Amino acid sequence: MKKYTVALAGLGARGKIHLGAILKNSDRFELVGVYDPNPKAVDATAALFGKLPVFGGAEDMLRAVKPDVFCFVTHPDVRLEYVKLGAACGVKAISFEKPMALSLKDAKEIQSICDQYDIKAVVSHQKKYLPAMQKFKEILNRAIIGQPYLIHATTGPWMAHLATHYVDLALWANNGIGADSVVGHVHGRGKLTDNHPSPDYLMMQATMKNGVRLILESGYYSPSHMARMGSDFWFDNRITVYGDNGYVWAQTNGEWGCLTPESPQMQKGAGEGWLVQEKKMQVPFYADLAGWLDDDRKPHTSNVGISCTGYEMLEAALLSALDNRRVDLPITDFDYEDVLTRMAATLP
Repeated sequence: MKKYTVALAGLGARGKIHLGAILKNSDRFELVGVYDPNPKAVDATAALFGKLPVFGGAEDMLRAVKPDVFCFVTHPDVRLEYVKLGAACGVKAISFEKPMALSLKDAKEIQSICDQYDIKAVVSHQKKYLPAMQKFKEILNRAIIGQPYLIHATTGPWMAHLATHYVDLALWANNGIGADSVVGHVHGRGKLTDNHPSPDYLMMQATMKNGVRLILESGYYSPSHMARMGSDFWFDNRITVYGDNGYVWAQTNGEWGCLTPESPQMQKGAGEGWLVQEKKMQVPFYADLAGWLDDDRKPHTSNVGISCTGYEMLEAALLSALDNRRVDLPITDFDYEDVLTRMAATLP
């Protein structure tokens, strides 16, 4: 099988996980460059992985090694800049973290650039690789809960950290079918100054194109499924799909459950959770990217198109809350004030 060259920018905690996954896919990828503006991060990464091909800047690296894949693991404020850089340097694929942008306008531009330059781009919505999520999807695919009619996703952490993952999981559960319209509520400005800026609480309802209703809640006022067990709030996230004959759910901590006609009682299980799986699940994420590079007929489940669909739904919820109206999709007129700026100015 063909091996693809990779250059990586960003060697923080998540960057090291991406790097480790790339190296573990050594039959599919060859690391040809790394960059981080912080020398301590470079030294710490070298201490973990050994000698690395270090460069002094992202552009210098890309122009020198001309990689097939550009992976950057940064805060969201440089997403568009780095996608433009990757396109200018002729990369075949780009991998980057969520959220994919800080505005829908930027997210749409990222998608447009990738389409224009035939770049296979993926956003690191890797939670679907958790064993609990795989079990959840297996049960859904067996159709034993009957016709789905409601998806309910809840995350304790705020929107830009976890809602992006769970709207992606909702789209995955709904077989990639997006929304016709969205309504939303937001309040609280405390997290707007975070490096993943968000309202303190978001509630979104979306009518999906196949008639399924999606309810997503994110932030401190979301229902807690695990706090009573003393669990860290970062893992207090659940997706549930309700069907005519039962329901199925899964959580970030590795637990899953279902009630179906096959059993008169709730069935439950637990696989490895986030703390164990954080490094492991990135490995199949990159294996699937190699598979997509091999074959256009095998698109990655976290491709930039589906990620942009999820981002648009979240921004629509923010617009709905700020304008007190339903927002129909797709959004085509971007002549509106930035939603983060508006929330900072108007939320109490």
